[in-house]
Amino acid sequence: MNARSRWKPGTPRTLAGASLLATLLAGCAGLAPPGGGAAGCSALFAQLQQATREHRDAQYQRLADWPGLRSDRLRASLGADARTAEQRRLWAQRLATHDAEASQVEIAQLAPAQRHIWRSDERQQALDSCRSAQVRRLSEDPHAFSDAAAAARVPDDYHDWARMLGLNPLFKPVFGWGVAAWQRAAARARMPEDGPQWLSYAPLRQASPTQPVRLQPDALGLPQADGAGLDALFARHAPRLRIEQASRSDRIGSPYFAVDGARRFNAQQPRLYRHSGWSRINGRWHLQLVYQLWFDRRPKPHALDLYGGELDGLLWRVTLDARGNALLYDSIHPCGCWHGFYLPRHSPLRFRQPPNEESRLARRLGLDGTQAPTLWLSAGTHHLVWVDERRSPYPALHYRQDALDQLRRLPHPGGRRSLYASDGMVPGSQRLERWLLWPSGVPSPGAMRQWGRHATAFIGRAHFDDPHLLQRYFH
Repeated sequence: MNARSRWKPGTPRTLAGASLLATLLAGCAGLAPPGGGAAGCSALFAQLQQATREHRDAQYQRLADWPGLRSDRLRASLGADARTAEQRRLWAQRLATHDAEASQVEIAQLAPAQRHIWRSDERQQALDSCRSAQVRRLSEDPHAFSDAAAAARVPDDYHDWARMLGLNPLFKPVFGWGVAAWQRAAARARMPEDGPQWLSYAPLRQASPTQPVRLQPDALGLPQADGAGLDALFARHAPRLRIEQASRSDRIGSPYFAVDGARRFNAQQPRLYRHSGWSRINGRWHLQLVYQLWFDRRPKPHALDLYGGELDGLLWRVTLDARGNALLYDSIHPCGCWHGFYLPRHSPLRFRQPPNEESRLARRLGLDGTQAPTLWLSAGTHHLVWVDERRSPYPALHYRQDALDQLRRLPHPGGRRSLYASDGMVPGSQRLERWLLWPSGVPSPGAMRQWGRHATAFIGRAHFDDPHLLQRYFH
């Protein structure tokens, strides 16, 4: 019997609905995928997926035939190396945590009646029980784990049909010329002359730890810091900002939803949103710190400007060595564009440009990577034009650090809303360049994107969250 025919979300609980929920709970309690109570859990997650289909969170990828698990590019890459029961358990637990997190993001955006149903203790316990059963099964059954690891692969963010229809090979020289022109301009940049036209931002002060932060690898080899240690690393490497001022759109702030449900921008609440990840270089995993800032727009100097539009920003990523010092910096805009690499002067990494790939900007900096740098951003375009250690002689505004995940659950008159649509893009942030660059296969080039959806190459394929991206360029 179809479970959805027995329960209609948003209606009062009926005896049939209560009976179905009890059945699902009983099935999940003894779940042993793909037999036994798996059908009950599959029905429960199918029902949840149907209820939240208009608010699907795009940060993680659901695993086909494995309800209660969601993957990302990091976990997908780790599956093949999980050999022991503990490694399999930790891998599966991370995927279950992803699903629980994304489900809460989706449920928070439902209408009040549906939200109340899916937040009930009974339903949450049923979902958690199903996820726990999946984790147990994958820990104990290597064959089932192999199937799940294969299903965890995350598709790339390119449309093959656009590349074929748009005769992509013919456009590669055009894409290459545009990238090379930007890189030549960036290479000619000179140290900005300080002055009052550069507005300064600094992080709010936080207490410094009395002991060095220790990074310990977990069972999967990923270096970890405890909560206080991770906060200390984020505080230590939080960048200073110098932003050239030409309009109100050159002030950082935070997007929010107003009482009428419309998205607005508050430049009186400057924030950097932070996220952590990992990257593999030369066979070793490195912890990464990601900072993202927002502007309310990139102004359009004229109506046919290709790059202007609502919202703009910068992602600044710090790849750490075993001591918590910066090994490498890199940055993109939230569209995935303008990817650049910056090496501290003592970094042992050496850049190499892979053949037949889009060229990348790589610079060696004068700073040593032990302390936070200062990022200099141009007015209007918000390009990162310089990186150094100079501190402003002028008073600085202070920004808060908040979790990047907060953008997936912003307060809204109807409850909560994600800044991003189900395709992982920010509605209304489209650029005119999409009509020229669609043969690259990148969906809506220039639009602002959610973490995990940043395609960074027009020639070839590359993703900012790919844990193996950096070792393509550094050794």
